[in-house]
Amino acid sequence: MARNRLGVMVFAALGTTLTASTAFGQLFPIDQPARPSGPVIETAPQPGTERTAGNGRIVFFNTDGDTGEIYDTENATVEFKFRNVGSDPLTITRIQPSCGCTVPEMEKTVFEPNEVGTMKVVFDPRGRQGHVARSIQVFTDSRLTPTTTINVKSFVKPVVVSVPSDVVAFDSVNKGEEVVREVRVFGRFPDFEVTRASTNDPMLYEVEVIPAGEATVLGETMYERIVRVTMKGSATPGQHNSSLTIRTNDERRSIFSLPLVGRVVGDLELSPVRMTLGRLSVGDEFEREIRVRHRKGEAFEITGAHMANPSIDAEYTFEPLDGDDRSEWLVRAKGRVNSSAPRFNATLNLITDVQGEELTPVMMTGVLRPN
Repeated sequence: MARNRLGVMVFAALGTTLTASTAFGQLFPIDQPARPSGPVIETAPQPGTERTAGNGRIVFFNTDGDTGEIYDTENATVEFKFRNVGSDPLTITRIQPSCGCTVPEMEKTVFEPNEVGTMKVVFDPRGRQGHVARSIQVFTDSRLTPTTTINVKSFVKPVVVSVPSDVVAFDSVNKGEEVVREVRVFGRFPDFEVTRASTNDPMLYEVEVIPAGEATVLGETMYERIVRVTMKGSATPGQHNSSLTIRTNDERRSIFSLPLVGRVVGDLELSPVRMTLGRLSVGDEFEREIRVRHRKGEAFEITGAHMANPSIDAEYTFEPLDGDDRSEWLVRAKGRVNSSAPRFNATLNLITDVQGEELTPVMMTGVLRPN
């Protein structure tokens, strides 16, 4: 009887224990952490515990950096600090600036949990002025923060300003016409001078420097000089590309260049403006034509045509559309491609009796098609 009572007591005690364990398991299942009621704060795992890749997390202390006012001759550096607030090591896999003028620099790319890192961004202001904003995308192996964008802002003050600042254009100049363009050059100190200005095509352009005075540029007082460029009336019809070099007494920008781009329109007009051969294979035959018209309706003669180009073997014929008028001619090219060059660009020179256009070029362009 005593043994039976003892067995009942042990069984009852064991049943109480099992009931409590079952209840605990229902509330907090085994191998599943309890869900906190507050916000989740990621922490580094305890030593010896297994890490799950991708649980790093990058947080920047600041995502906007400002260089302030800088001159366009000196690079500026902005620092961006960040921390890995995740539970795993964080790897920065790629950094993509929106412009080549911003160059990120880092000593390393892997950061342990809670480790602070620094990214330096070097901004090159050359060729820019006024407010400038650039962005940089930072890519990581984190599932939580795979990409983050940081921004660099600057106000660039040019040491020397030129207007225009990109190209000096002589557009659609008529043959025999003399055309003048001016480049206004501004410096920052009262004794500023353009010490010399020149072009690499003195047969086509004349250049002179003229003193000017003070002017307000970008809200500041600057000191102006004028570079006057004249395209001579002897310029032949066609496209002319050269450059203008300007030297100053400001050591920070003592020399710079601007492209000179000109197009002189002659009496002869091509339609279309070039012979386009299209995509051809080696051995393909082609036949193309182009019309040559005198803009003033005057009669003229085409007496020959030649082209020295080993990639194209062709014959050329030319005849007036109206034998009595002779102010418009039809030029035909018939031949085949005999070169494996990826492009077969050539110039067909028409020989005419038009003054100043005795050699009229016709561009021929094509692309080699794989067999």
